[in-house]
Amino acid sequence: MTVFDRVENDNLPPLARRPEPTPDPVPVTQLRPTRKALLQHPWNRLDEEAANAVTAGAVNPSVLQMLLQVQDHGEAGVVSLLMPKPVVGGTLDVIPPHQRYLDVDVLPDIVNQRWGHKVRTAMDVEPAKTPAVTYETLVDGATQQPLGAFVLRLKDRKALSVLVAESMRQTYEAEGGKNDYTESVLQQGVKEPLTLFVLRVVYDEGTEETYLVSGDGNSRLMSMWLARTGGDIEAAAKACVAAVIGPDLHKARRPADQRSARGKVSERAARVRRGLAEVTLTEATRREGHTLTFPATVVVGARAENGSPLPDLVAARDDLVANLHVHVTPWADNAQDTQAMQRVYRQANRTGLIDEDVYRVLMGAVGPEEMHDLLKVPPHRLWSAALHQHTVLAGARAQAMNQLIKQEFGMGKADRMRISEHMAPMALSDYRSLERIDPALRAFGNGGTITDTVWKKPWQLTKGHNPQDLLDVLLERALERDEAAVAELTVLGGTAAILDGYITRDRGSKESTTRDPRSAPFRATPVKLLTLLASKAGGLRMLHSIAQAHVAAHPGVLPKQFHTVEHEVDGTLVRDGDPVIDRAGAQVTIDYEWDLVYAADPVEAEAAIARNRKSSDGASSEDDDSISEDVRQRRRLERGVTGARKAATTLAKLSKARGPVVFGSPEGVQMLRDQSRAVDEILLTYGPKRSEVLDLDDDGDEDEA
Repeated sequence: MTVFDRVENDNLPPLARRPEPTPDPVPVTQLRPTRKALLQHPWNRLDEEAANAVTAGAVNPSVLQMLLQVQDHGEAGVVSLLMPKPVVGGTLDVIPPHQRYLDVDVLPDIVNQRWGHKVRTAMDVEPAKTPAVTYETLVDGATQQPLGAFVLRLKDRKALSVLVAESMRQTYEAEGGKNDYTESVLQQGVKEPLTLFVLRVVYDEGTEETYLVSGDGNSRLMSMWLARTGGDIEAAAKACVAAVIGPDLHKARRPADQRSARGKVSERAARVRRGLAEVTLTEATRREGHTLTFPATVVVGARAENGSPLPDLVAARDDLVANLHVHVTPWADNAQDTQAMQRVYRQANRTGLIDEDVYRVLMGAVGPEEMHDLLKVPPHRLWSAALHQHTVLAGARAQAMNQLIKQEFGMGKADRMRISEHMAPMALSDYRSLERIDPALRAFGNGGTITDTVWKKPWQLTKGHNPQDLLDVLLERALERDEAAVAELTVLGGTAAILDGYITRDRGSKESTTRDPRSAPFRATPVKLLTLLASKAGGLRMLHSIAQAHVAAHPGVLPKQFHTVEHEVDGTLVRDGDPVIDRAGAQVTIDYEWDLVYAADPVEAEAAIARNRKSSDGASSEDDDSISEDVRQRRRLERGVTGARKAATTLAKLSKARGPVVFGSPEGVQMLRDQSRAVDEILLTYGPKRSEVLDLDDDGDEDEA
């Protein structure tokens, strides 16, 4: 063990690599030659402010300047040390690895979407806790040419600080803490370079600030701040904001503030150099020494395949980051699908498949009323979900969108199941605050509403303001077998049924003989179920009723059941489309998926129930003479108690939407409680008593030392 392996804090991990002495940042005036070399580079696509940010944080400006030197070898062409990184549509030009200061203009990955599938949109009924991040390629104001940097528009610097904290927090919590490399940083620092992009932040009052933002290596960057601050993520985020953005979030950064920040880096570098000279390497020296600098590559140029400026740096960045690892970065599938579908929409907008108004709604940038102002559809998020489906699935445009999706996801064939799976997180993006959004995403991803009537057929979203009135008109057209109306009602009613739990994926429900939650007489995928319902008047009426109840969102408005076949009920002939009436004369409510599955195909449902009942009958039947009377009665008691508890639990769940009236009258509830207590009293009085034996000899089985 060497001298510097000994530290004051035994809780630190063993030292694997000693920190290196770091020079102080050179004055900004001495960075001019390096900045000039960058701006004169033929592959550079940055303006002066961006070049300042790139050169300001370099530990060794002379080394950076050497990496930017260009030599003209005549016919051999230009020789440059910049590394070309092939991406979809062109090439990114990257400065090779070099050391940079952690505190100077480097932000965590605030523009990434590893948790974008969780951020609530402007359409959601519950506001977002953090502002939605919409970034794009920076365009030169003079030439209108795209640059090799991003632009992000925010309200103020406080909003930027919130994004920084959220980025670090989300990265820390991702994958159950597997992205935390704090101990590795304290052992040996950061060895693998981070990939940085230039980001221009534009605030509402018109001021601008330029930073470098992590594209790859956000976990390492977050871990460096954790290592410096002692392991608390909130303290790490606070320290990052104070050092990089500045302590005063109400004022724009001034040259004096940036000089002050560089001065603090100089003080820290001096402390590390003094600490390295001591006999014992202290905790403070290890923390600051291993977090003062890090290796990085910086993207400074973006060229299309024909050599012109790359128009979509966002897509290029996503492609680069996804291919920097053997396995794609550890995002949730929903996050990757969200990001990919956003790229599909952006490409569709750029090529004219969808206009700017539709694009803004699809990206969740507008609320319900603004959506109505732009597109004239009802101001409700159900129509936003329908717009996603119309954009991808309807009419002649569906073929072009299909091709974009195949390109984006690398699919040879884009069938309905794959399309629904990938588009689910975006199609239901305005419902992220929904308590049961995950089951809805799984159901939508299992084929969703993509029936033959919806898929590549010419249907439109009917315009109007009042959702209830529009749904009524739509039902009338659908009952007249207007195929476009059937498709639209299938999408609206089917989406509402999926969101409200009336349609689940086929693996989510069990075949059963009784009408219960999470049970069905037979299994049916959402597509099969919607196809059967949309083919019958009663099914269309139920889809209409489900959509109406979803829009109303009121306990007094519940979806109703309708007959879907002509048959006789209590001596009365009912037809397809007639309401299902109970003995009290009230229309029966749709409570479970069972109700829709049964109505979709009553004949198959009855046959399946008969099969399931027959398979469940056997030696356990009460009619079996081989069992004794006490065994038979115990089984009846157990089934009765189990059924009563299950019924009470189900009624309790229903009461959340409808209130305590689901339990019946107060007198009836009191009678049930009295009967329950009577059963409990009988069991206590006549049932066997549990014998309790206390062993007071605590020392008998102790092992001798």
